Amino acid sequence: MSSAPHHDAQPEDGGPAFARAPLVVTPEEAGQKLLQFLQRRLGRSVPGSALLRVIRTGQVRVDGGRKKPFFRLAAGQQVRVPPLTDAAPSADAPAAAGPAGSDQSLPGLDILLETPGLLAVRKPAGLCSHAGTRHRDSVADRLKAMYAGAPFLPVLAHRLDKDTSGILLAAKSYAELRRLNDLFAGRGVVKTYVAWVDGVWEADGPQLLEDRLDRLELEAGRVAGRKKVQPAAGDGGKSARCEARPLLRKRQATLLLVRLLTGRTHQIRVQLSLRGHPVISDAVYGRKVRGLPMLLHALCLRLPETSVFSPPSWQGPFSLPVGLLEALRAELSA
Repeated sequence: MSSAPHHDAQPEDGGPAFARAPLVVTPEEAGQKLLQFLQRRLGRSVPGSALLRVIRTGQVRVDGGRKKPFFRLAAGQQVRVPPLTDAAPSADAPAAAGPAGSDQSLPGLDILLETPGLLAVRKPAGLCSHAGTRHRDSVADRLKAMYAGAPFLPVLAHRLDKDTSGILLAAKSYAELRRLNDLFAGRGVVKTYVAWVDGVWEADGPQLLEDRLDRLELEAGRVAGRKKVQPAAGDGGKSARCEARPLLRKRQATLLLVRLLTGRTHQIRVQLSLRGHPVISDAVYGRKVRGLPMLLHALCLRLPETSVFSPPSWQGPFSLPVGLLEALRAELSA
């Protein structure tokens, strides 16, 4: 009477022993490189250097064969991995409990739009897009907690500064992530912001702002909040272009509609500050106003197939009139 095969048995060709059932590539994961796939499936429990080593030494098999780290996987392929750590997943269920280190108790996010491949969420001011050494909470971490157990944990396709509020897009499949990356790189996403700035903006109509900006190389451990961008000397740096149009004026402040034409770090904040009109409560390129968030908001993102519009939650003298918001929604979503 024959017995069932044991996962730890040594293959007949002298290859590696496998301690777990094979990982089956889902349609949402298809197109990823082998190394990326394993990093996402195994989470932080296995260092990238260890994964590279076992792939390059032939200890990882795809449908029974050796593959290079950058081999692109297809849906339905089976990936077998040797014993690496007790913390790594042992069942064929992608991210069943979320990646190692994810916090299931994190607050949620407002979902503005959800399709089979795409998510649009609202980021509040003060929340990082991605976590860092100084910030444990982030939009990326909240998405991982909200979609734990999904075939492909949502991945942000772009970012917003910590103190900027507004719309962020995330992909729910690898194919959608590549599409969004291509759209952003090719200026296929129209990004429109609103900002209250110090002072009275003199121009009445749309005004093209053009600068050349340099990103500063900050030393490791430098305190956050310092300037990261400055005007470039001569013809150096990178071109930064946006279009600004006044919507409302107060005695000492102006509400601007800003359409980004390039995507540089801190671009809107720097370009407006260079013209003597920093964003109100910008502690880095202007001055912080106690008790007031930075008044810069990603208002609308327009993709080829749809648009997402989300007004800011500013209160008091900086709240936006309902009539103005309705007119902007109609204009930007057309």
